[in-house]
Amino acid sequence: MTSETLINSLLQDLNKLYNEADDYDVIIKAGEGSNSDDFKAHSNILRIRSTYFKAALSSNWTRKEGNVTIFKKPNIKADTFKIILKYIYTGIINLDTSITGIGELLIAADEINLVELINYIQNHIVKLKKEWSEKDIIKLFNILSCRQEVFNTLYVYFRDIISNNPGRFFNESNLFIELENDAFLSLIQNDDFDMEEIEIWNNLLKWAISKNSTISSNTTLWKTEEMEVIKLTIRDFIPHIRFFQISSQNYYYKIRPLSALLPKELDEDIILNFLVPESSQNTKILPRKLSSVNKYSKIIKLDHIYQISHWIDKKQENYSRVPQYEFKLLLNGNRDGFDVKTFKERCYNKGATIVAIKLKGNNVIGGYNPISWNGSGRYLSTNDSFIFSFNQSTLNSSTVILSRVKNKGKAIYDCINNSHSFGEYDLEIFKRKCRNGDYETKININSISFESLPNIIHVHERSSLFNL
Repeated sequence: MTSETLINSLLQDLNKLYNEADDYDVIIKAGEGSNSDDFKAHSNILRIRSTYFKAALSSNWTRKEGNVTIFKKPNIKADTFKIILKYIYTGIINLDTSITGIGELLIAADEINLVELINYIQNHIVKLKKEWSEKDIIKLFNILSCRQEVFNTLYVYFRDIISNNPGRFFNESNLFIELENDAFLSLIQNDDFDMEEIEIWNNLLKWAISKNSTISSNTTLWKTEEMEVIKLTIRDFIPHIRFFQISSQNYYYKIRPLSALLPKELDEDIILNFLVPESSQNTKILPRKLSSVNKYSKIIKLDHIYQISHWIDKKQENYSRVPQYEFKLLLNGNRDGFDVKTFKERCYNKGATIVAIKLKGNNVIGGYNPISWNGSGRYLSTNDSFIFSFNQSTLNSSTVILSRVKNKGKAIYDCINNSHSFGEYDLEIFKRKCRNGDYETKININSISFESLPNIIHVHERSSLFNL
């Protein structure tokens, strides 16, 4: 007879004890109304398996009827407690239940302090990789968001599902209005929430209106009373919206008419930022969310974006942490492949772009092309292009090389095959060569040894509030 056989025999006996419970000394009254029931149990097993019951059955939370302890749990539904009690006795758990049932099971397990059961349920659902409906995801996310630390594994799992594809919940179904305060706030606080800041603002207003049934959806009809109600509803969200990343056009048409919803100092700082971008603001400015670049690019980091933005503006002083550009990753060579065909499909006719290449060691080289690649087969003329080199980990004057174009007529070679380059041969992207000719300074040794295939990033200038 093996040890496994002995364990199975023990579990069978405990299961009989659970099913029959003839010598019970505890009755647990679970649930209320139609979803309530009485469960017979043994105090010794309850105390051993749960620190919650060890404390509860030794306190004045219970009452005695003869030799039997009566314990009430009206906040846990009977069908949920039945699953919990079977687990306590046998270690067996049935997760063939609805998403609401799973949420209620997690909350009950937390209350009864069954940590190992909570961890099992979370890991089981993550590994299951089930295709949950949008409605089910919202329901469970509301529950998880209230206890993020306890249910962290599952909370992060569902938060990422929503954050990575918000269109499913915000555009296609509008189920986001069913999000509770903590759930919606946690999404906005997440740096990987893949939604433009102006869309976050628009959806926040929709959500706030849905929470106040007396408020008209037509914001032009709002008077002081309506403004105050909505302002109170969205107050906790305002510090987590990156207003300084919203274009002046969107501010003027979509935020300015409702500026009474913002703290006065914040609104003044937003206008000041548009007028004098390098000015200091009293409002705390959140780090720029560049999820479309940073989420997929392993080469270009946030500080690199700030520095390159500064070079584009041809400024000499320390770089600003509120750059005037939007960035979008067009091509990740490691992910998408890096050949002429892929480059043409993803990067032609996109406007200004950055090429970034991670070399073996820790250096990054690249270049800024302010003109669209389009395979014209000729040189493109500009005074604004540059090539660069820097240490990926340490961005300072001793590790940075900035080389601006000196022969504008040969700034960019817009090849039709595999000879795309900055200058005639200052940085040959596909041929992996660097020599000095049409730019001020050489940025690397002659041949390039890639550690990561190039990333191509689109650069789009933010609009200005005033043309001064």
